[in-house]
Amino acid sequence: MSSIPDVVGAKQKRVFLDTLKSARIGTREAQYEVGLMYANGVGVAQDFEQAISWIRQAAEKGLAAAQYLLGTRYSSGVGVERDEHTALEWYQKAAAQGHVRALFKMGKHYAVAHGEQARAFYARAAALGLADAQFALAGELGRVASDPLDQAEVAHWTHKAAEQGLATAQFALAECYAKGLGVAQDIEEALRWYRKAAQQHFAAAQVALERLDESGLGRTKGLSRGRRKPNASERRRDPAGWEKAAEQGDTDAKYHLALMYDLGLRVDPDPEQAVVWYEKSARQGDARAQLALAKHCENSAIDDALTWYLAAAKQGNCDAQFALGRLYSTGAGVQRDFFEGMSWYLKAAEQGDSLALMTLGNLFGNGLEHMAAACFQRVAQKGVAEAQYQWAQQLATGKGVDQDRAQAFVWYQKAAEQGHVLAQATVGALYLSGSGVARDFRQAFYWCQKAAEQGDAKSQWNLGSMYVSGGSGLKKDLKQAFVWCQSAADLGFAPAQATLGVLFARIKDPQRAVFWWTQAANQGDPEAQYNLALMFKKGQGVEKSAEQAFVWFAKAAEQGVAGAQSRLGLMYVTGEGVAQDPIEAHKWFILAADGGDAASQANRTRSESQLSEAQLLEAKRRAQLAAKVTTA
Repeated sequence: MSSIPDVVGAKQKRVFLDTLKSARIGTREAQYEVGLMYANGVGVAQDFEQAISWIRQAAEKGLAAAQYLLGTRYSSGVGVERDEHTALEWYQKAAAQGHVRALFKMGKHYAVAHGEQARAFYARAAALGLADAQFALAGELGRVASDPLDQAEVAHWTHKAAEQGLATAQFALAECYAKGLGVAQDIEEALRWYRKAAQQHFAAAQVALERLDESGLGRTKGLSRGRRKPNASERRRDPAGWEKAAEQGDTDAKYHLALMYDLGLRVDPDPEQAVVWYEKSARQGDARAQLALAKHCENSAIDDALTWYLAAAKQGNCDAQFALGRLYSTGAGVQRDFFEGMSWYLKAAEQGDSLALMTLGNLFGNGLEHMAAACFQRVAQKGVAEAQYQWAQQLATGKGVDQDRAQAFVWYQKAAEQGHVLAQATVGALYLSGSGVARDFRQAFYWCQKAAEQGDAKSQWNLGSMYVSGGSGLKKDLKQAFVWCQSAADLGFAPAQATLGVLFARIKDPQRAVFWWTQAANQGDPEAQYNLALMFKKGQGVEKSAEQAFVWFAKAAEQGVAGAQSRLGLMYVTGEGVAQDPIEAHKWFILAADGGDAASQANRTRSESQLSEAQLLEAKRRAQLAAKVTTA
């Protein structure tokens, strides 16, 4: 009987080979997936050089996720030589398409010296729901705040980030309520947010709560539930008071003293002293101290880090469990053990840890779709936009769950309403096609416009196409069609480049039509290849060339364009741009006729009468082989 690792490994290998097939014919999403599989050793031996190669191919074809990932690799020097300038170039490309993390990276880049540009990038990422960007935007706004309205805006974005569980934002929001900055002063609300941050072991929040305990304001709902009430000396705010309690053996005091040295609270920062007191508290079993000590050890003593992460994880600490999952699954400083990593991710996920659930969802997506679906569903129900989008994807494709396009649409809409750009793009496209929801041109336009304004290339193209056709109260507007198709084309989106070529041809500008059809054709767009071939054949916008016309007709024909197949057959008959070959001509007439090309029906009949039985058999054999390749 096969073991679980054998079964999973076999499934992953099949998924890898299937994905590789799509990657080799130029599908950028598949190229990205293959890159990730090589990077993580899923279904294939780990190979960072191959990973970078495939991710780069997807990035060069305009896939934002690949562009962002390539940027992170150049920034960190993983798999490539570290190059911050090149990293920034890739972040810029991804940000131009609305990639939320890339927008955040660009904001951080400009925050050093260009506050206005930083705020613009942070604002776009914040609108997409990224908590880090929301809090960063609050910080940037706070630097230039000059009146109560500005302070209210700071509090607004701080609140957004705090609601998503960002401890630093929760603490900052508590401070806003405590001091009445941008909100009405409200000590109860301040306490509520201090507690939320403190529950995530945010030291400053813990200190703030204890300070409030001294005045009696925070005592009734403090975090010391289940432990003895701190005595007077333990609540003193000077380090000597904490040290005295710590030296008397109090575990909690040791942890708090370590925090003070670690973060420089009322003392000068002293990492060495922090480690000393963390270790004393950790050895008495304090999971918070064990976690903090492990983090300190990770870069210098990985064995010690593993020991303390393990100690905290066994006590049920989610952060420690997730850290063990990360270390073992990536092999960061330890012997890589994918299944050990998975087991720790699972333990954190069982406690409802959103990050662990999302990580598992992405890992399970390569062969264990039903488990991926379960992970994404749990986080989606917590209101996390990215999880809602991923759960919708599972429902829409039927991966790991019964296919339900109507329910998929419901979850896409939830994510879209939170500003998730890919969800907005999908909702717009679904309204446009009427898949999973009643067709609604106005709603399609509304959602496509939202996604387009955030840089989604496909939505920009859809918007441009809608201006071309008009309908449901939208007037045809060629100028707007040009604007949106141009935006998408500049981002490298091949269908938009192909459409832009058509638009330039419509206004009698063949040179620009040829330029954009060439861009799209080089990315494999079959209609652009066919149109480009016609331009070479006629000598419009480009020097006439039967040979080049043949090249592009052949590329389009191989992708199943019946008109190109018909033209290719005629060129083989006449010897225009290629040596005459009646068998090859008949092959293409067969394929074009089967594809519904009326002229090829007659051409096939005519060529049949001119070929021997052996030649006909060979032409049919070639046609059958070509048809299999086209539909593969």
